[in-house]
Amino acid sequence: VHHSQFGGTAQLARVAEDGARSVGGIEVVSRRANEAGVDDVLAARGYLFGTPENFGGIAGMLKDFLERVYYPCEHTMAGKPYTVIVCAGTDGQGAMLQTDRIIKGLAMRKVLPGIIHRSGITAQAVTIPAAALAQCRELGATLASGIAAGIF
Repeated sequence: VHHSQFGGTAQLARVAEDGARSVGGIEVVSRRANEAGVDDVLAARGYLFGTPENFGGIAGMLKDFLERVYYPCEHTMAGKPYTVIVCAGTDGQGAMLQTDRIIKGLAMRKVLPGIIHRSGITAQAVTIPAAALAQCRELGATLASGIAAGIF
């Protein structure tokens, strides 16, 4: 589940999905935050959340998604694996911490530390460099591999 206003987070999420799809035995379902809902959350075995950092926190659309699914899913998410990708201009820590703080209430388990990509560009289109894309592809594949193997 991700949100991307200027395209950076979408690029990172797309390659993470590609990495996950490279793992056998895993079905990858990708949703933009405004399209995802309770049924998507309940059907998933693991989660990758992607957000730009806006004003030091997560994007409003990802927060909206989490608000919509939080209480209906509150007692069914314990122990489910997740990780996070943040596309930030210069920092990203606020968005990572805020996402983790919200997810902690669902008792999910962060199984990989996540990635913060700092582009140096704020509120405009950005082309993500190959090295950052490769990191996200590996993150997606690692998350999917752990789920497929029953490790996560």
